[in-house]
Parts: sequence; structure tokens; C-alpha cells
Amino acid sequence: MDRQRLTCKTADCLTAFFGCFAVQSSIGITVRNPLTVVLFLCLFLISGRVRAYSYNGRLKALVVALPHVLGIFAGALLARAIYPKASAEFTSSLFKAMTFVLLFAGYYLLVCLFIKLIILLLKKKDYVITGIKRRDVASSPKWVIENIDKKTANMLVPVTAAICFVCYLPYFLYEFPGIMTADSIVQYMQIIGAEPFSNHHPVVHTLMIGFFYKLGMMATGDPIKAISFYTVAQMIIMSVSCGIMVREVMLIKGRIDLRIFAALTAFLALFPVNAVFAVTVWKDIPFACISVLLVCSVSSMLRKGVSKLTASDFAVYAVLGILFSLFRSNAWFAFIAFTPVFIWYFREKMKIAALVSAFAIATVLLIKGPVFDAAHVKGPDFVESLSLPLQQIARVLVDDGAVSPDDLDMIDKVIDRTYIKELYNSGYADNIKELVRAGDVAALEDNKQDYLRLWIRLLLKNPGEYIKAWFDLEGGYIYPDVAYKVADADGIMPNDLGLYPTPVIGGKFIKVKEILIKLSDFMPLYGMLFSIGAYAWGLVFTFIVAIRKKRMPLPHLLMLLLLCTLLIAAPVVDFRYGYAYVLSFPILAAISFTDDHEGVS
Repeated sequence: MDRQRLTCKTADCLTAFFGCFAVQSSIGITVRNPLTVVLFLCLFLISGRVRAYSYNGRLKALVVALPHVLGIFAGALLARAIYPKASAEFTSSLFKAMTFVLLFAGYYLLVCLFIKLIILLLKKKDYVITGIKRRDVASSPKWVIENIDKKTANMLVPVTAAICFVCYLPYFLYEFPGIMTADSIVQYMQIIGAEPFSNHHPVVHTLMIGFFYKLGMMATGDPIKAISFYTVAQMIIMSVSCGIMVREVMLIKGRIDLRIFAALTAFLALFPVNAVFAVTVWKDIPFACISVLLVCSVSSMLRKGVSKLTASDFAVYAVLGILFSLFRSNAWFAFIAFTPVFIWYFREKMKIAALVSAFAIATVLLIKGPVFDAAHVKGPDFVESLSLPLQQIARVLVDDGAVSPDDLDMIDKVIDRTYIKELYNSGYADNIKELVRAGDVAALEDNKQDYLRLWIRLLLKNPGEYIKAWFDLEGGYIYPDVAYKVADADGIMPNDLGLYPTPVIGGKFIKVKEILIKLSDFMPLYGMLFSIGAYAWGLVFTFIVAIRKKRMPLPHLLMLLLLCTLLIAAPVVDFRYGYAYVLSFPILAAISFTDDHEGVS
């Protein structure tokens, strides 16, 4: 694509973007609604169709000027009419002004586009000429470095990591020593001995925090500054993981395309969710980094081919598989389900594939069993794994569904139903889990089969309520248009432990951060980046494309299995729970959309 075609495609994108904003503001759909993507693609294609032709008739000046004149008048009138509704939720004068400008630009471009389309359909064929011609280019474009080797690709790791770290740094300085929510505080209490160690939040992550915290205490003697040691370590881990991912993408493509590098680095370094998560003390961030490295490892093994794999390739996979399983409970089940497929695909070296897989699974079982028992580390309680079934039974009770007296007696042995309607939250399972914990948990644990049959009986009598309860709790993982906050955590949660935020910078940066996150609520396409459901469909789409191209989509399968565990066990729809396949998505897309002749083995 030469410069002229690139300019024209950019113009088509802007027309589709502004037009999409105007339409979605007019009809009241959110930016996360899948229709916004369909609308964008339609406008993009129409714009390209109209732009590819020009007019050479006698009334050329009038034909050229008419769409713009009408576009200005119609754009101003429509923008003024829709502006009050579109800007009602904003208090900032900046956002109000931005809304009007975007509306005017959108309506102006839409009117121009459709008037040009009408003229194109009505005018005589003799007066139509093609405006864009393809140009054959014998040599590679200057932004593409062909035939890269591994040494050249390795240079991308420190370059990308440095860019990401520098871009995360302002967030770290503003959130110093790091963002800590309720989960982070619980882990900190375990580190300082105020609470016993528990694997409710992965103890390996708690120990990881504790390691850097103790280093910080040795160096500074200040608990707040000591926490920052972990935050910086997490930033480094995430930056390096992003660098390794960019290297793998380029190795998959078989060349360094500076446009792809710029777009991918911009997503990794400038996307505010990545920056906020990089400085948040959550298990989900190192887990996402481990997932990226595991996906890169599997991708590298596929790229090399079975015959060229060495013992070190399998060893790296085993170590990452162990960490993958330890940093998230649901990931452990995804890894077990993935293992038979992994062994089958690498059956030419089945002995070593089976051996490393067995080693990884045995190591996790050993750590979660005898090691944790010897260290008196408590695992998650039984109730924690029942988010969805408890929510479904509660939904039946709240909606006064069909429940027999005998089944009500069984339920009453576990919980007090007096306040269940007040406590029930359709999108959040913890309230009902706490209600069960406040009741007789032993009655549930000692009669698991009886209560499983109870769940099945209520399912057969109230299938609609069960489906509603599932969708309200888990539907956001596959349906993009579900409202929830993303990357809104800020500072350190109020506590009695002497921890509080001590920002190093503020001022204008705070406003920049707020704008970048707030734009997700009304900016087409950009808002989709904040939707975990959109990434789920991207995952499914790339999986299908890989199969159609007869590629073994092992990395896609691993992430799909992880998604499945969220669809049956997550206590709430939360972007961070699916962050592993968000951060891994560029690898999956590169595998699916690379031609067979490309790639470095």
C-alpha cells in the first residue's frame, strides 16, 4: 500500500469513526454494543466505494461542492438537536465541547457520504472515472524489514520493554506506592503476619509480594516505600512480557513491519488499562504475564515444528504451565483439560511431551497438597467454588420459582432465607456466598450429593431462572454490551494498617488519565477495547480462522478453556479476570492472520 492509498484508507476510517459516533448517539446504543462494529465496517466500505470514483461532467463544480454545503448545514442542525441528550451525562465543559464537535463532524461526513453515493448512482457512466489506482512495488516498503533472524528479533524485547516501562512510570508515580484494593490488603496482612496464609488469593503471589516487600523494608525501613519495590518489579515483569510477545509476533510474521510494531506497542504501552493494571497489586497481572509467556512458548513450539523441538522447549513449557496453574485456581483446570490435546499434537515426541506434562501436573498437586498442608496454608473454602449454582438457586427463591416444601427444608438447613431478596445481587455472587458462610456450611459439605440433586431438581423446574441467573452473573464475558467499570481503581483502600497513597505527581496527569478512561464510555471502537466480551469473540473468531487455515490453534484453545472456566465459575464479570487472553490476543491474531510462507522457524 503506497502513501496515497494509506491516506485514503485513513480518511475512510475517520469517516466511519465520526459517522459511527453520530449514529450511536442518535439512536442511543452504547459504544460496546456489537452494532457499533457492524456500523463502522459498513460506513468504511461505503466510504471506500464512493471515494474510489470522481466526476468529470459539465457540472463538476456543483457536484463536488453540493455534498459539503449540505453537509455543513445538516451537520450543524443535527448536532444541535442531538447535543443535549448526548452530553447529558457529562459535567465537564471539555467533554461537552468535544461531544458537539464529534457530533458535527459525524453528521457532516455522513451527509456528504450519502449525497455522494446518490450522485454516484444517478450520474452517467461516461462521467465516472476511477480515482485510485494500484501501484506495483517491486521492492519492499521502507517500513518493512524482510527476512529477520532471531538475533534481530531479540532486539525488539528490550526496546519494547523500555517503551512500556517509561509509559507506565507516570501511573506509578501518581499511584505511589501502587494501587491496593481489598484483595491486596488481605495479602499484605498475610505478609506481615496479621492473618494466616491462605490460597484463597494464590499464596505464590502473596509470597512474591512478600519477597519484594522485605527487600524494600531492608532498603528503606518504610512499609509504604517497601510496597513500591513489588510494584516496580511487576512493571518490569509486564514490560518484558510485552517485549517477548512483540518479538514472537514478528517471528510469526517473518519480518519486522514497523506499522504493526507501532500499533502493537501503542496498545501495550499507551492503553490506559495496561498502565493502570501494571501498577495494581493484583494476582491477575502476573498471571496475565505468565499466560502471555506460555502462549508465546506454545506458539514458538508450533512455529519450529515438532522435529526441531529440544528438551529445553518442553522444559520452558512445563515451568510456565506450573506457574500458570498456581497463580489462578481456574487456570489449573484449564491446564488439565489442555494437556491431552498438547500431548496428542506433539505425539511424534510423545514420551517427552507426556513426561513434562505429568511433571507439571504432579508438581502442582504436590505444592497444593502436601507442601501447603505442611506450611498450614489454607485453601479456598468449598463455598468459593459454588458461585454460579448458589446464585441460580438464590434466583429461583428471589423470583418465587417452583420449589417443593421438601427442597425448601433442605435449603433452610443451610441458610436463613429471611433477607435473601434484599441480599441478592444478580451480577455479584459474594453476597449469597457470605449468606451461606453465615449459615451451616457443614450441612452442605457433608451432603454434597443430596444438594447436587437439589440443584438438578430446581434446574428442571426452573430452567428460565437458571439461564437468567447465569447470564446476569457471567454473560458479560461473552456479550460486549454489559456495563461495568474498568481500570477505575485508585490509590490504597482505607485501612488500619498505616498504608496510604503518597502520590509523587498529580496535576495535569490526573486529568489525562481520567479522560483516557472516560472516553471508553462514548468513543466508538475505543470503547470496545474496554469490553471483555469483545475480546472473547475476537478469541473465538481467530480460533475459527486458524482452523480454516489448517493451523493447530493450541494457544487459542488454552485461552478458550480459560474463558470457559470463567463462564461457569466467576463470581462477577470483571475485566481483570479475563486479562490473560486480552494481553495474549496479539499473538493469537498473528497466528491466525499470517500466510503459510511467512514466519521464522
